[in-house]
Amino acid sequence: MIANVMLQRLFDIHKEFWSFDAASDPRTKELIARQQLRLIGDVSRIVSFIMIPVAIYMIVNLYIFASRPFLAAGLFGLAVVIFISARNFRRQKRQVFDIRYFDAAISLLCVESVIVALAVTLSIAFPLAFGQIPFNENSVILALGSIIIGGFTYGSIPRAQTYAIAIPTVTLSISFLVIKGASGIQSVSLLFFFAVAIDSIYRLFFFNFAKRHIYAAEQKEAAETVKLLLNDYAEQSSDWLWETDTDKRIVRASNRFATAAGLSIDDLNGTHIVDLFSEGEARQTLLRLIGEGKPIRDLVLPISVAGEDRWWRISCRVMCALDGRSKALRGAATDITNEQRAKDQIARLAHYDSLTDLPNRSLFNESMERSLARLQGDQSLAVLYVDIDRFKAINDTMGHSAGDRVLQAVGHRLAAAIGTGDIAARLSGDEFAVCLSCIENSEDLADIAAAIIGQVSEPLKVDGHNIALGISIGIAVTTDQSDSAEDLLQRADIALYRSKENGRGRVTIFEPHMLQSLQDWRSMELDLQSALKRREFELLYQPLIDIETEQPIGYEALVRWNHPTRGVIMPDEFIPVAEATGIIIPLGEWVIRSALHEARNWPDHLSVAVNLSPTQMRSPNLLPTIIHGLASAGIETDRLELEITETVIMSNNESNFDLLNKIHSLGVKIALDDFGTGYSSLNYLRSFPFDKIKIDRCFVEEVVSREDCQAIIRAVAGLATSLGMVTTAEGIECEEQLAQVKRAGCKLVQGHLFSKAIPAHEIAGRVVKSRPELADMDPMPESETTLDYTRRRIG
Repeated sequence: MIANVMLQRLFDIHKEFWSFDAASDPRTKELIARQQLRLIGDVSRIVSFIMIPVAIYMIVNLYIFASRPFLAAGLFGLAVVIFISARNFRRQKRQVFDIRYFDAAISLLCVESVIVALAVTLSIAFPLAFGQIPFNENSVILALGSIIIGGFTYGSIPRAQTYAIAIPTVTLSISFLVIKGASGIQSVSLLFFFAVAIDSIYRLFFFNFAKRHIYAAEQKEAAETVKLLLNDYAEQSSDWLWETDTDKRIVRASNRFATAAGLSIDDLNGTHIVDLFSEGEARQTLLRLIGEGKPIRDLVLPISVAGEDRWWRISCRVMCALDGRSKALRGAATDITNEQRAKDQIARLAHYDSLTDLPNRSLFNESMERSLARLQGDQSLAVLYVDIDRFKAINDTMGHSAGDRVLQAVGHRLAAAIGTGDIAARLSGDEFAVCLSCIENSEDLADIAAAIIGQVSEPLKVDGHNIALGISIGIAVTTDQSDSAEDLLQRADIALYRSKENGRGRVTIFEPHMLQSLQDWRSMELDLQSALKRREFELLYQPLIDIETEQPIGYEALVRWNHPTRGVIMPDEFIPVAEATGIIIPLGEWVIRSALHEARNWPDHLSVAVNLSPTQMRSPNLLPTIIHGLASAGIETDRLELEITETVIMSNNESNFDLLNKIHSLGVKIALDDFGTGYSSLNYLRSFPFDKIKIDRCFVEEVVSREDCQAIIRAVAGLATSLGMVTTAEGIECEEQLAQVKRAGCKLVQGHLFSKAIPAHEIAGRVVKSRPELADMDPMPESETTLDYTRRRIG
């Protein structure tokens, strides 16, 4: 198998060099043409020297043995060979080479090779055939030499080489046959084999000659291209090449390198590569990697150029000597200052608030984590969660541009109010945070926070308007390194919420029970979301009593939550959560529908009262829910009474009054609940014709013992009577209270003296009725109801 592979390889090589034609490819032809002609001249010089002893021998041989005609022919042939050899020798001295004349030169050389071959025939084969010179070993050597020298002379021109070998071979073969007859056939065969072998060897030499020069030319062209590219790269690219000697000092610095470094080439050459760069961790890394002899890739280093801080990215590797020891460095460098500045800007945007230029939540958390890790001994760390009071009102009344300037002012004042080792950050919206590290005495925190409030709350002038700033602060303190930044922020946020609840402009320090309250709140919030679906709510009813007859004239619907694990939860616990989360909207709609459907089972003279929250008043579904509930229950509209507090009409006054008027126009009664506990603005009584005023239980509780409570109840009852309104006293627990409110002029009472809230089935006279057809109607489409509501409002 190996022999077959070798034979195949030999055959392929033989085929390649026999079929090789340099003239078939113009590029190859041009690459070796000059070398072919030059080689002819070089060989001709050698042949000229060889021909001197050969010519002398042949002249002597012809002179001794040949007759005068053959002597003259032989001398003529030798003269021709010597002339052509001398002519080719002179050809190499031409300085100008033109490829356009190459083909003509090759053709001339082929003609010359034929002439030389014929001249050799005249000098050797012709005299030998006619017996003019003896046929001996000298003659054979001379004949073979003529073939070898002819092929050698024209070896760089394969066609001319073949002529120079073939013609003498044929004429000498004829001479051998003439001299020896049939017995010379063996010699002729050997001569032809020898000639073919010589021609093949010379062709192989030419093939290698051509390939070598083609390869050398390609390598030269590639080197020139690389050199051109490198020069262009060094002068025009944003990158530049550099190299050092064995001592890592720069050598052969380019203009581009010197310009980038802000130095002259003379100053740059001889400078240690590490000395170019500014002190820092990256420079130490460069020094370490160079010392270890490791390749460096994309190492970013700071450098000062003409007093300007810039950034370079370098890559390099060690060039090793034959003995394996480090020889020098060679690499490339790029000025990435703009790229680095862009990265720094992006990093800043990722860690700083663009409006106030303060750290954002991400950077604040990272800084807090580091501060926590540095806590030692009894040192404390405090987080202040800061919120701007009534910031929404500033945005709504003065615009967001003014709001932005307020945020900037608060940010700057916070930063100025803290120490150098502390951090102020903007978390989001109008929320800021301050980290006070290494607090020695946590008892001073309240004073520090109060001082911050005083400094930040200085009046601010924006667009010619004075703005009274105010902030509330929640504080979380820790001495534990294991606490996380997020945990501390959460605690401070909980404390801030408590500050807001207590009236704004306050400082509250977090206490553990606050977290428990928040967790209870969130747990209740989650349970509320599914309580309606699980039908866990129930309505109880407390009677409204006519003070003269002491008979019920209606009932107030009071909701209870039958929690599966906590039992019955009263409204004062879950209603605030429902209002804060918006769950009060579907819950309130359920209460209205359920109370109305229950009221249809009562005697016609009994009404049902339902409480409305401020959140419900903002719901576009309130009016459609009332209309549909009344229609579905099939009861008179005046049997429904809606109780609202002052809070409802204080917020968004005009729209709420508009909605109340629309509800009132249906025939539904409106009662003002908890009168006397809020602002108790008499303007509300003038602006809307309430059907009833309910005096809060706080006045009734002490009506027996305090004359001021009696006077207030008398005044409210008298005012209500004058305005055509009915007065209800809540919280009647004893006969003495009943007597006092009756004497004051109240018409209706409510309280445990008569009855606590009871289930619907305990109401006297209750008769469960089947639903009317109207109750089975599909719910009113929201789009239609909303359209009707809009038309009524516009009208």
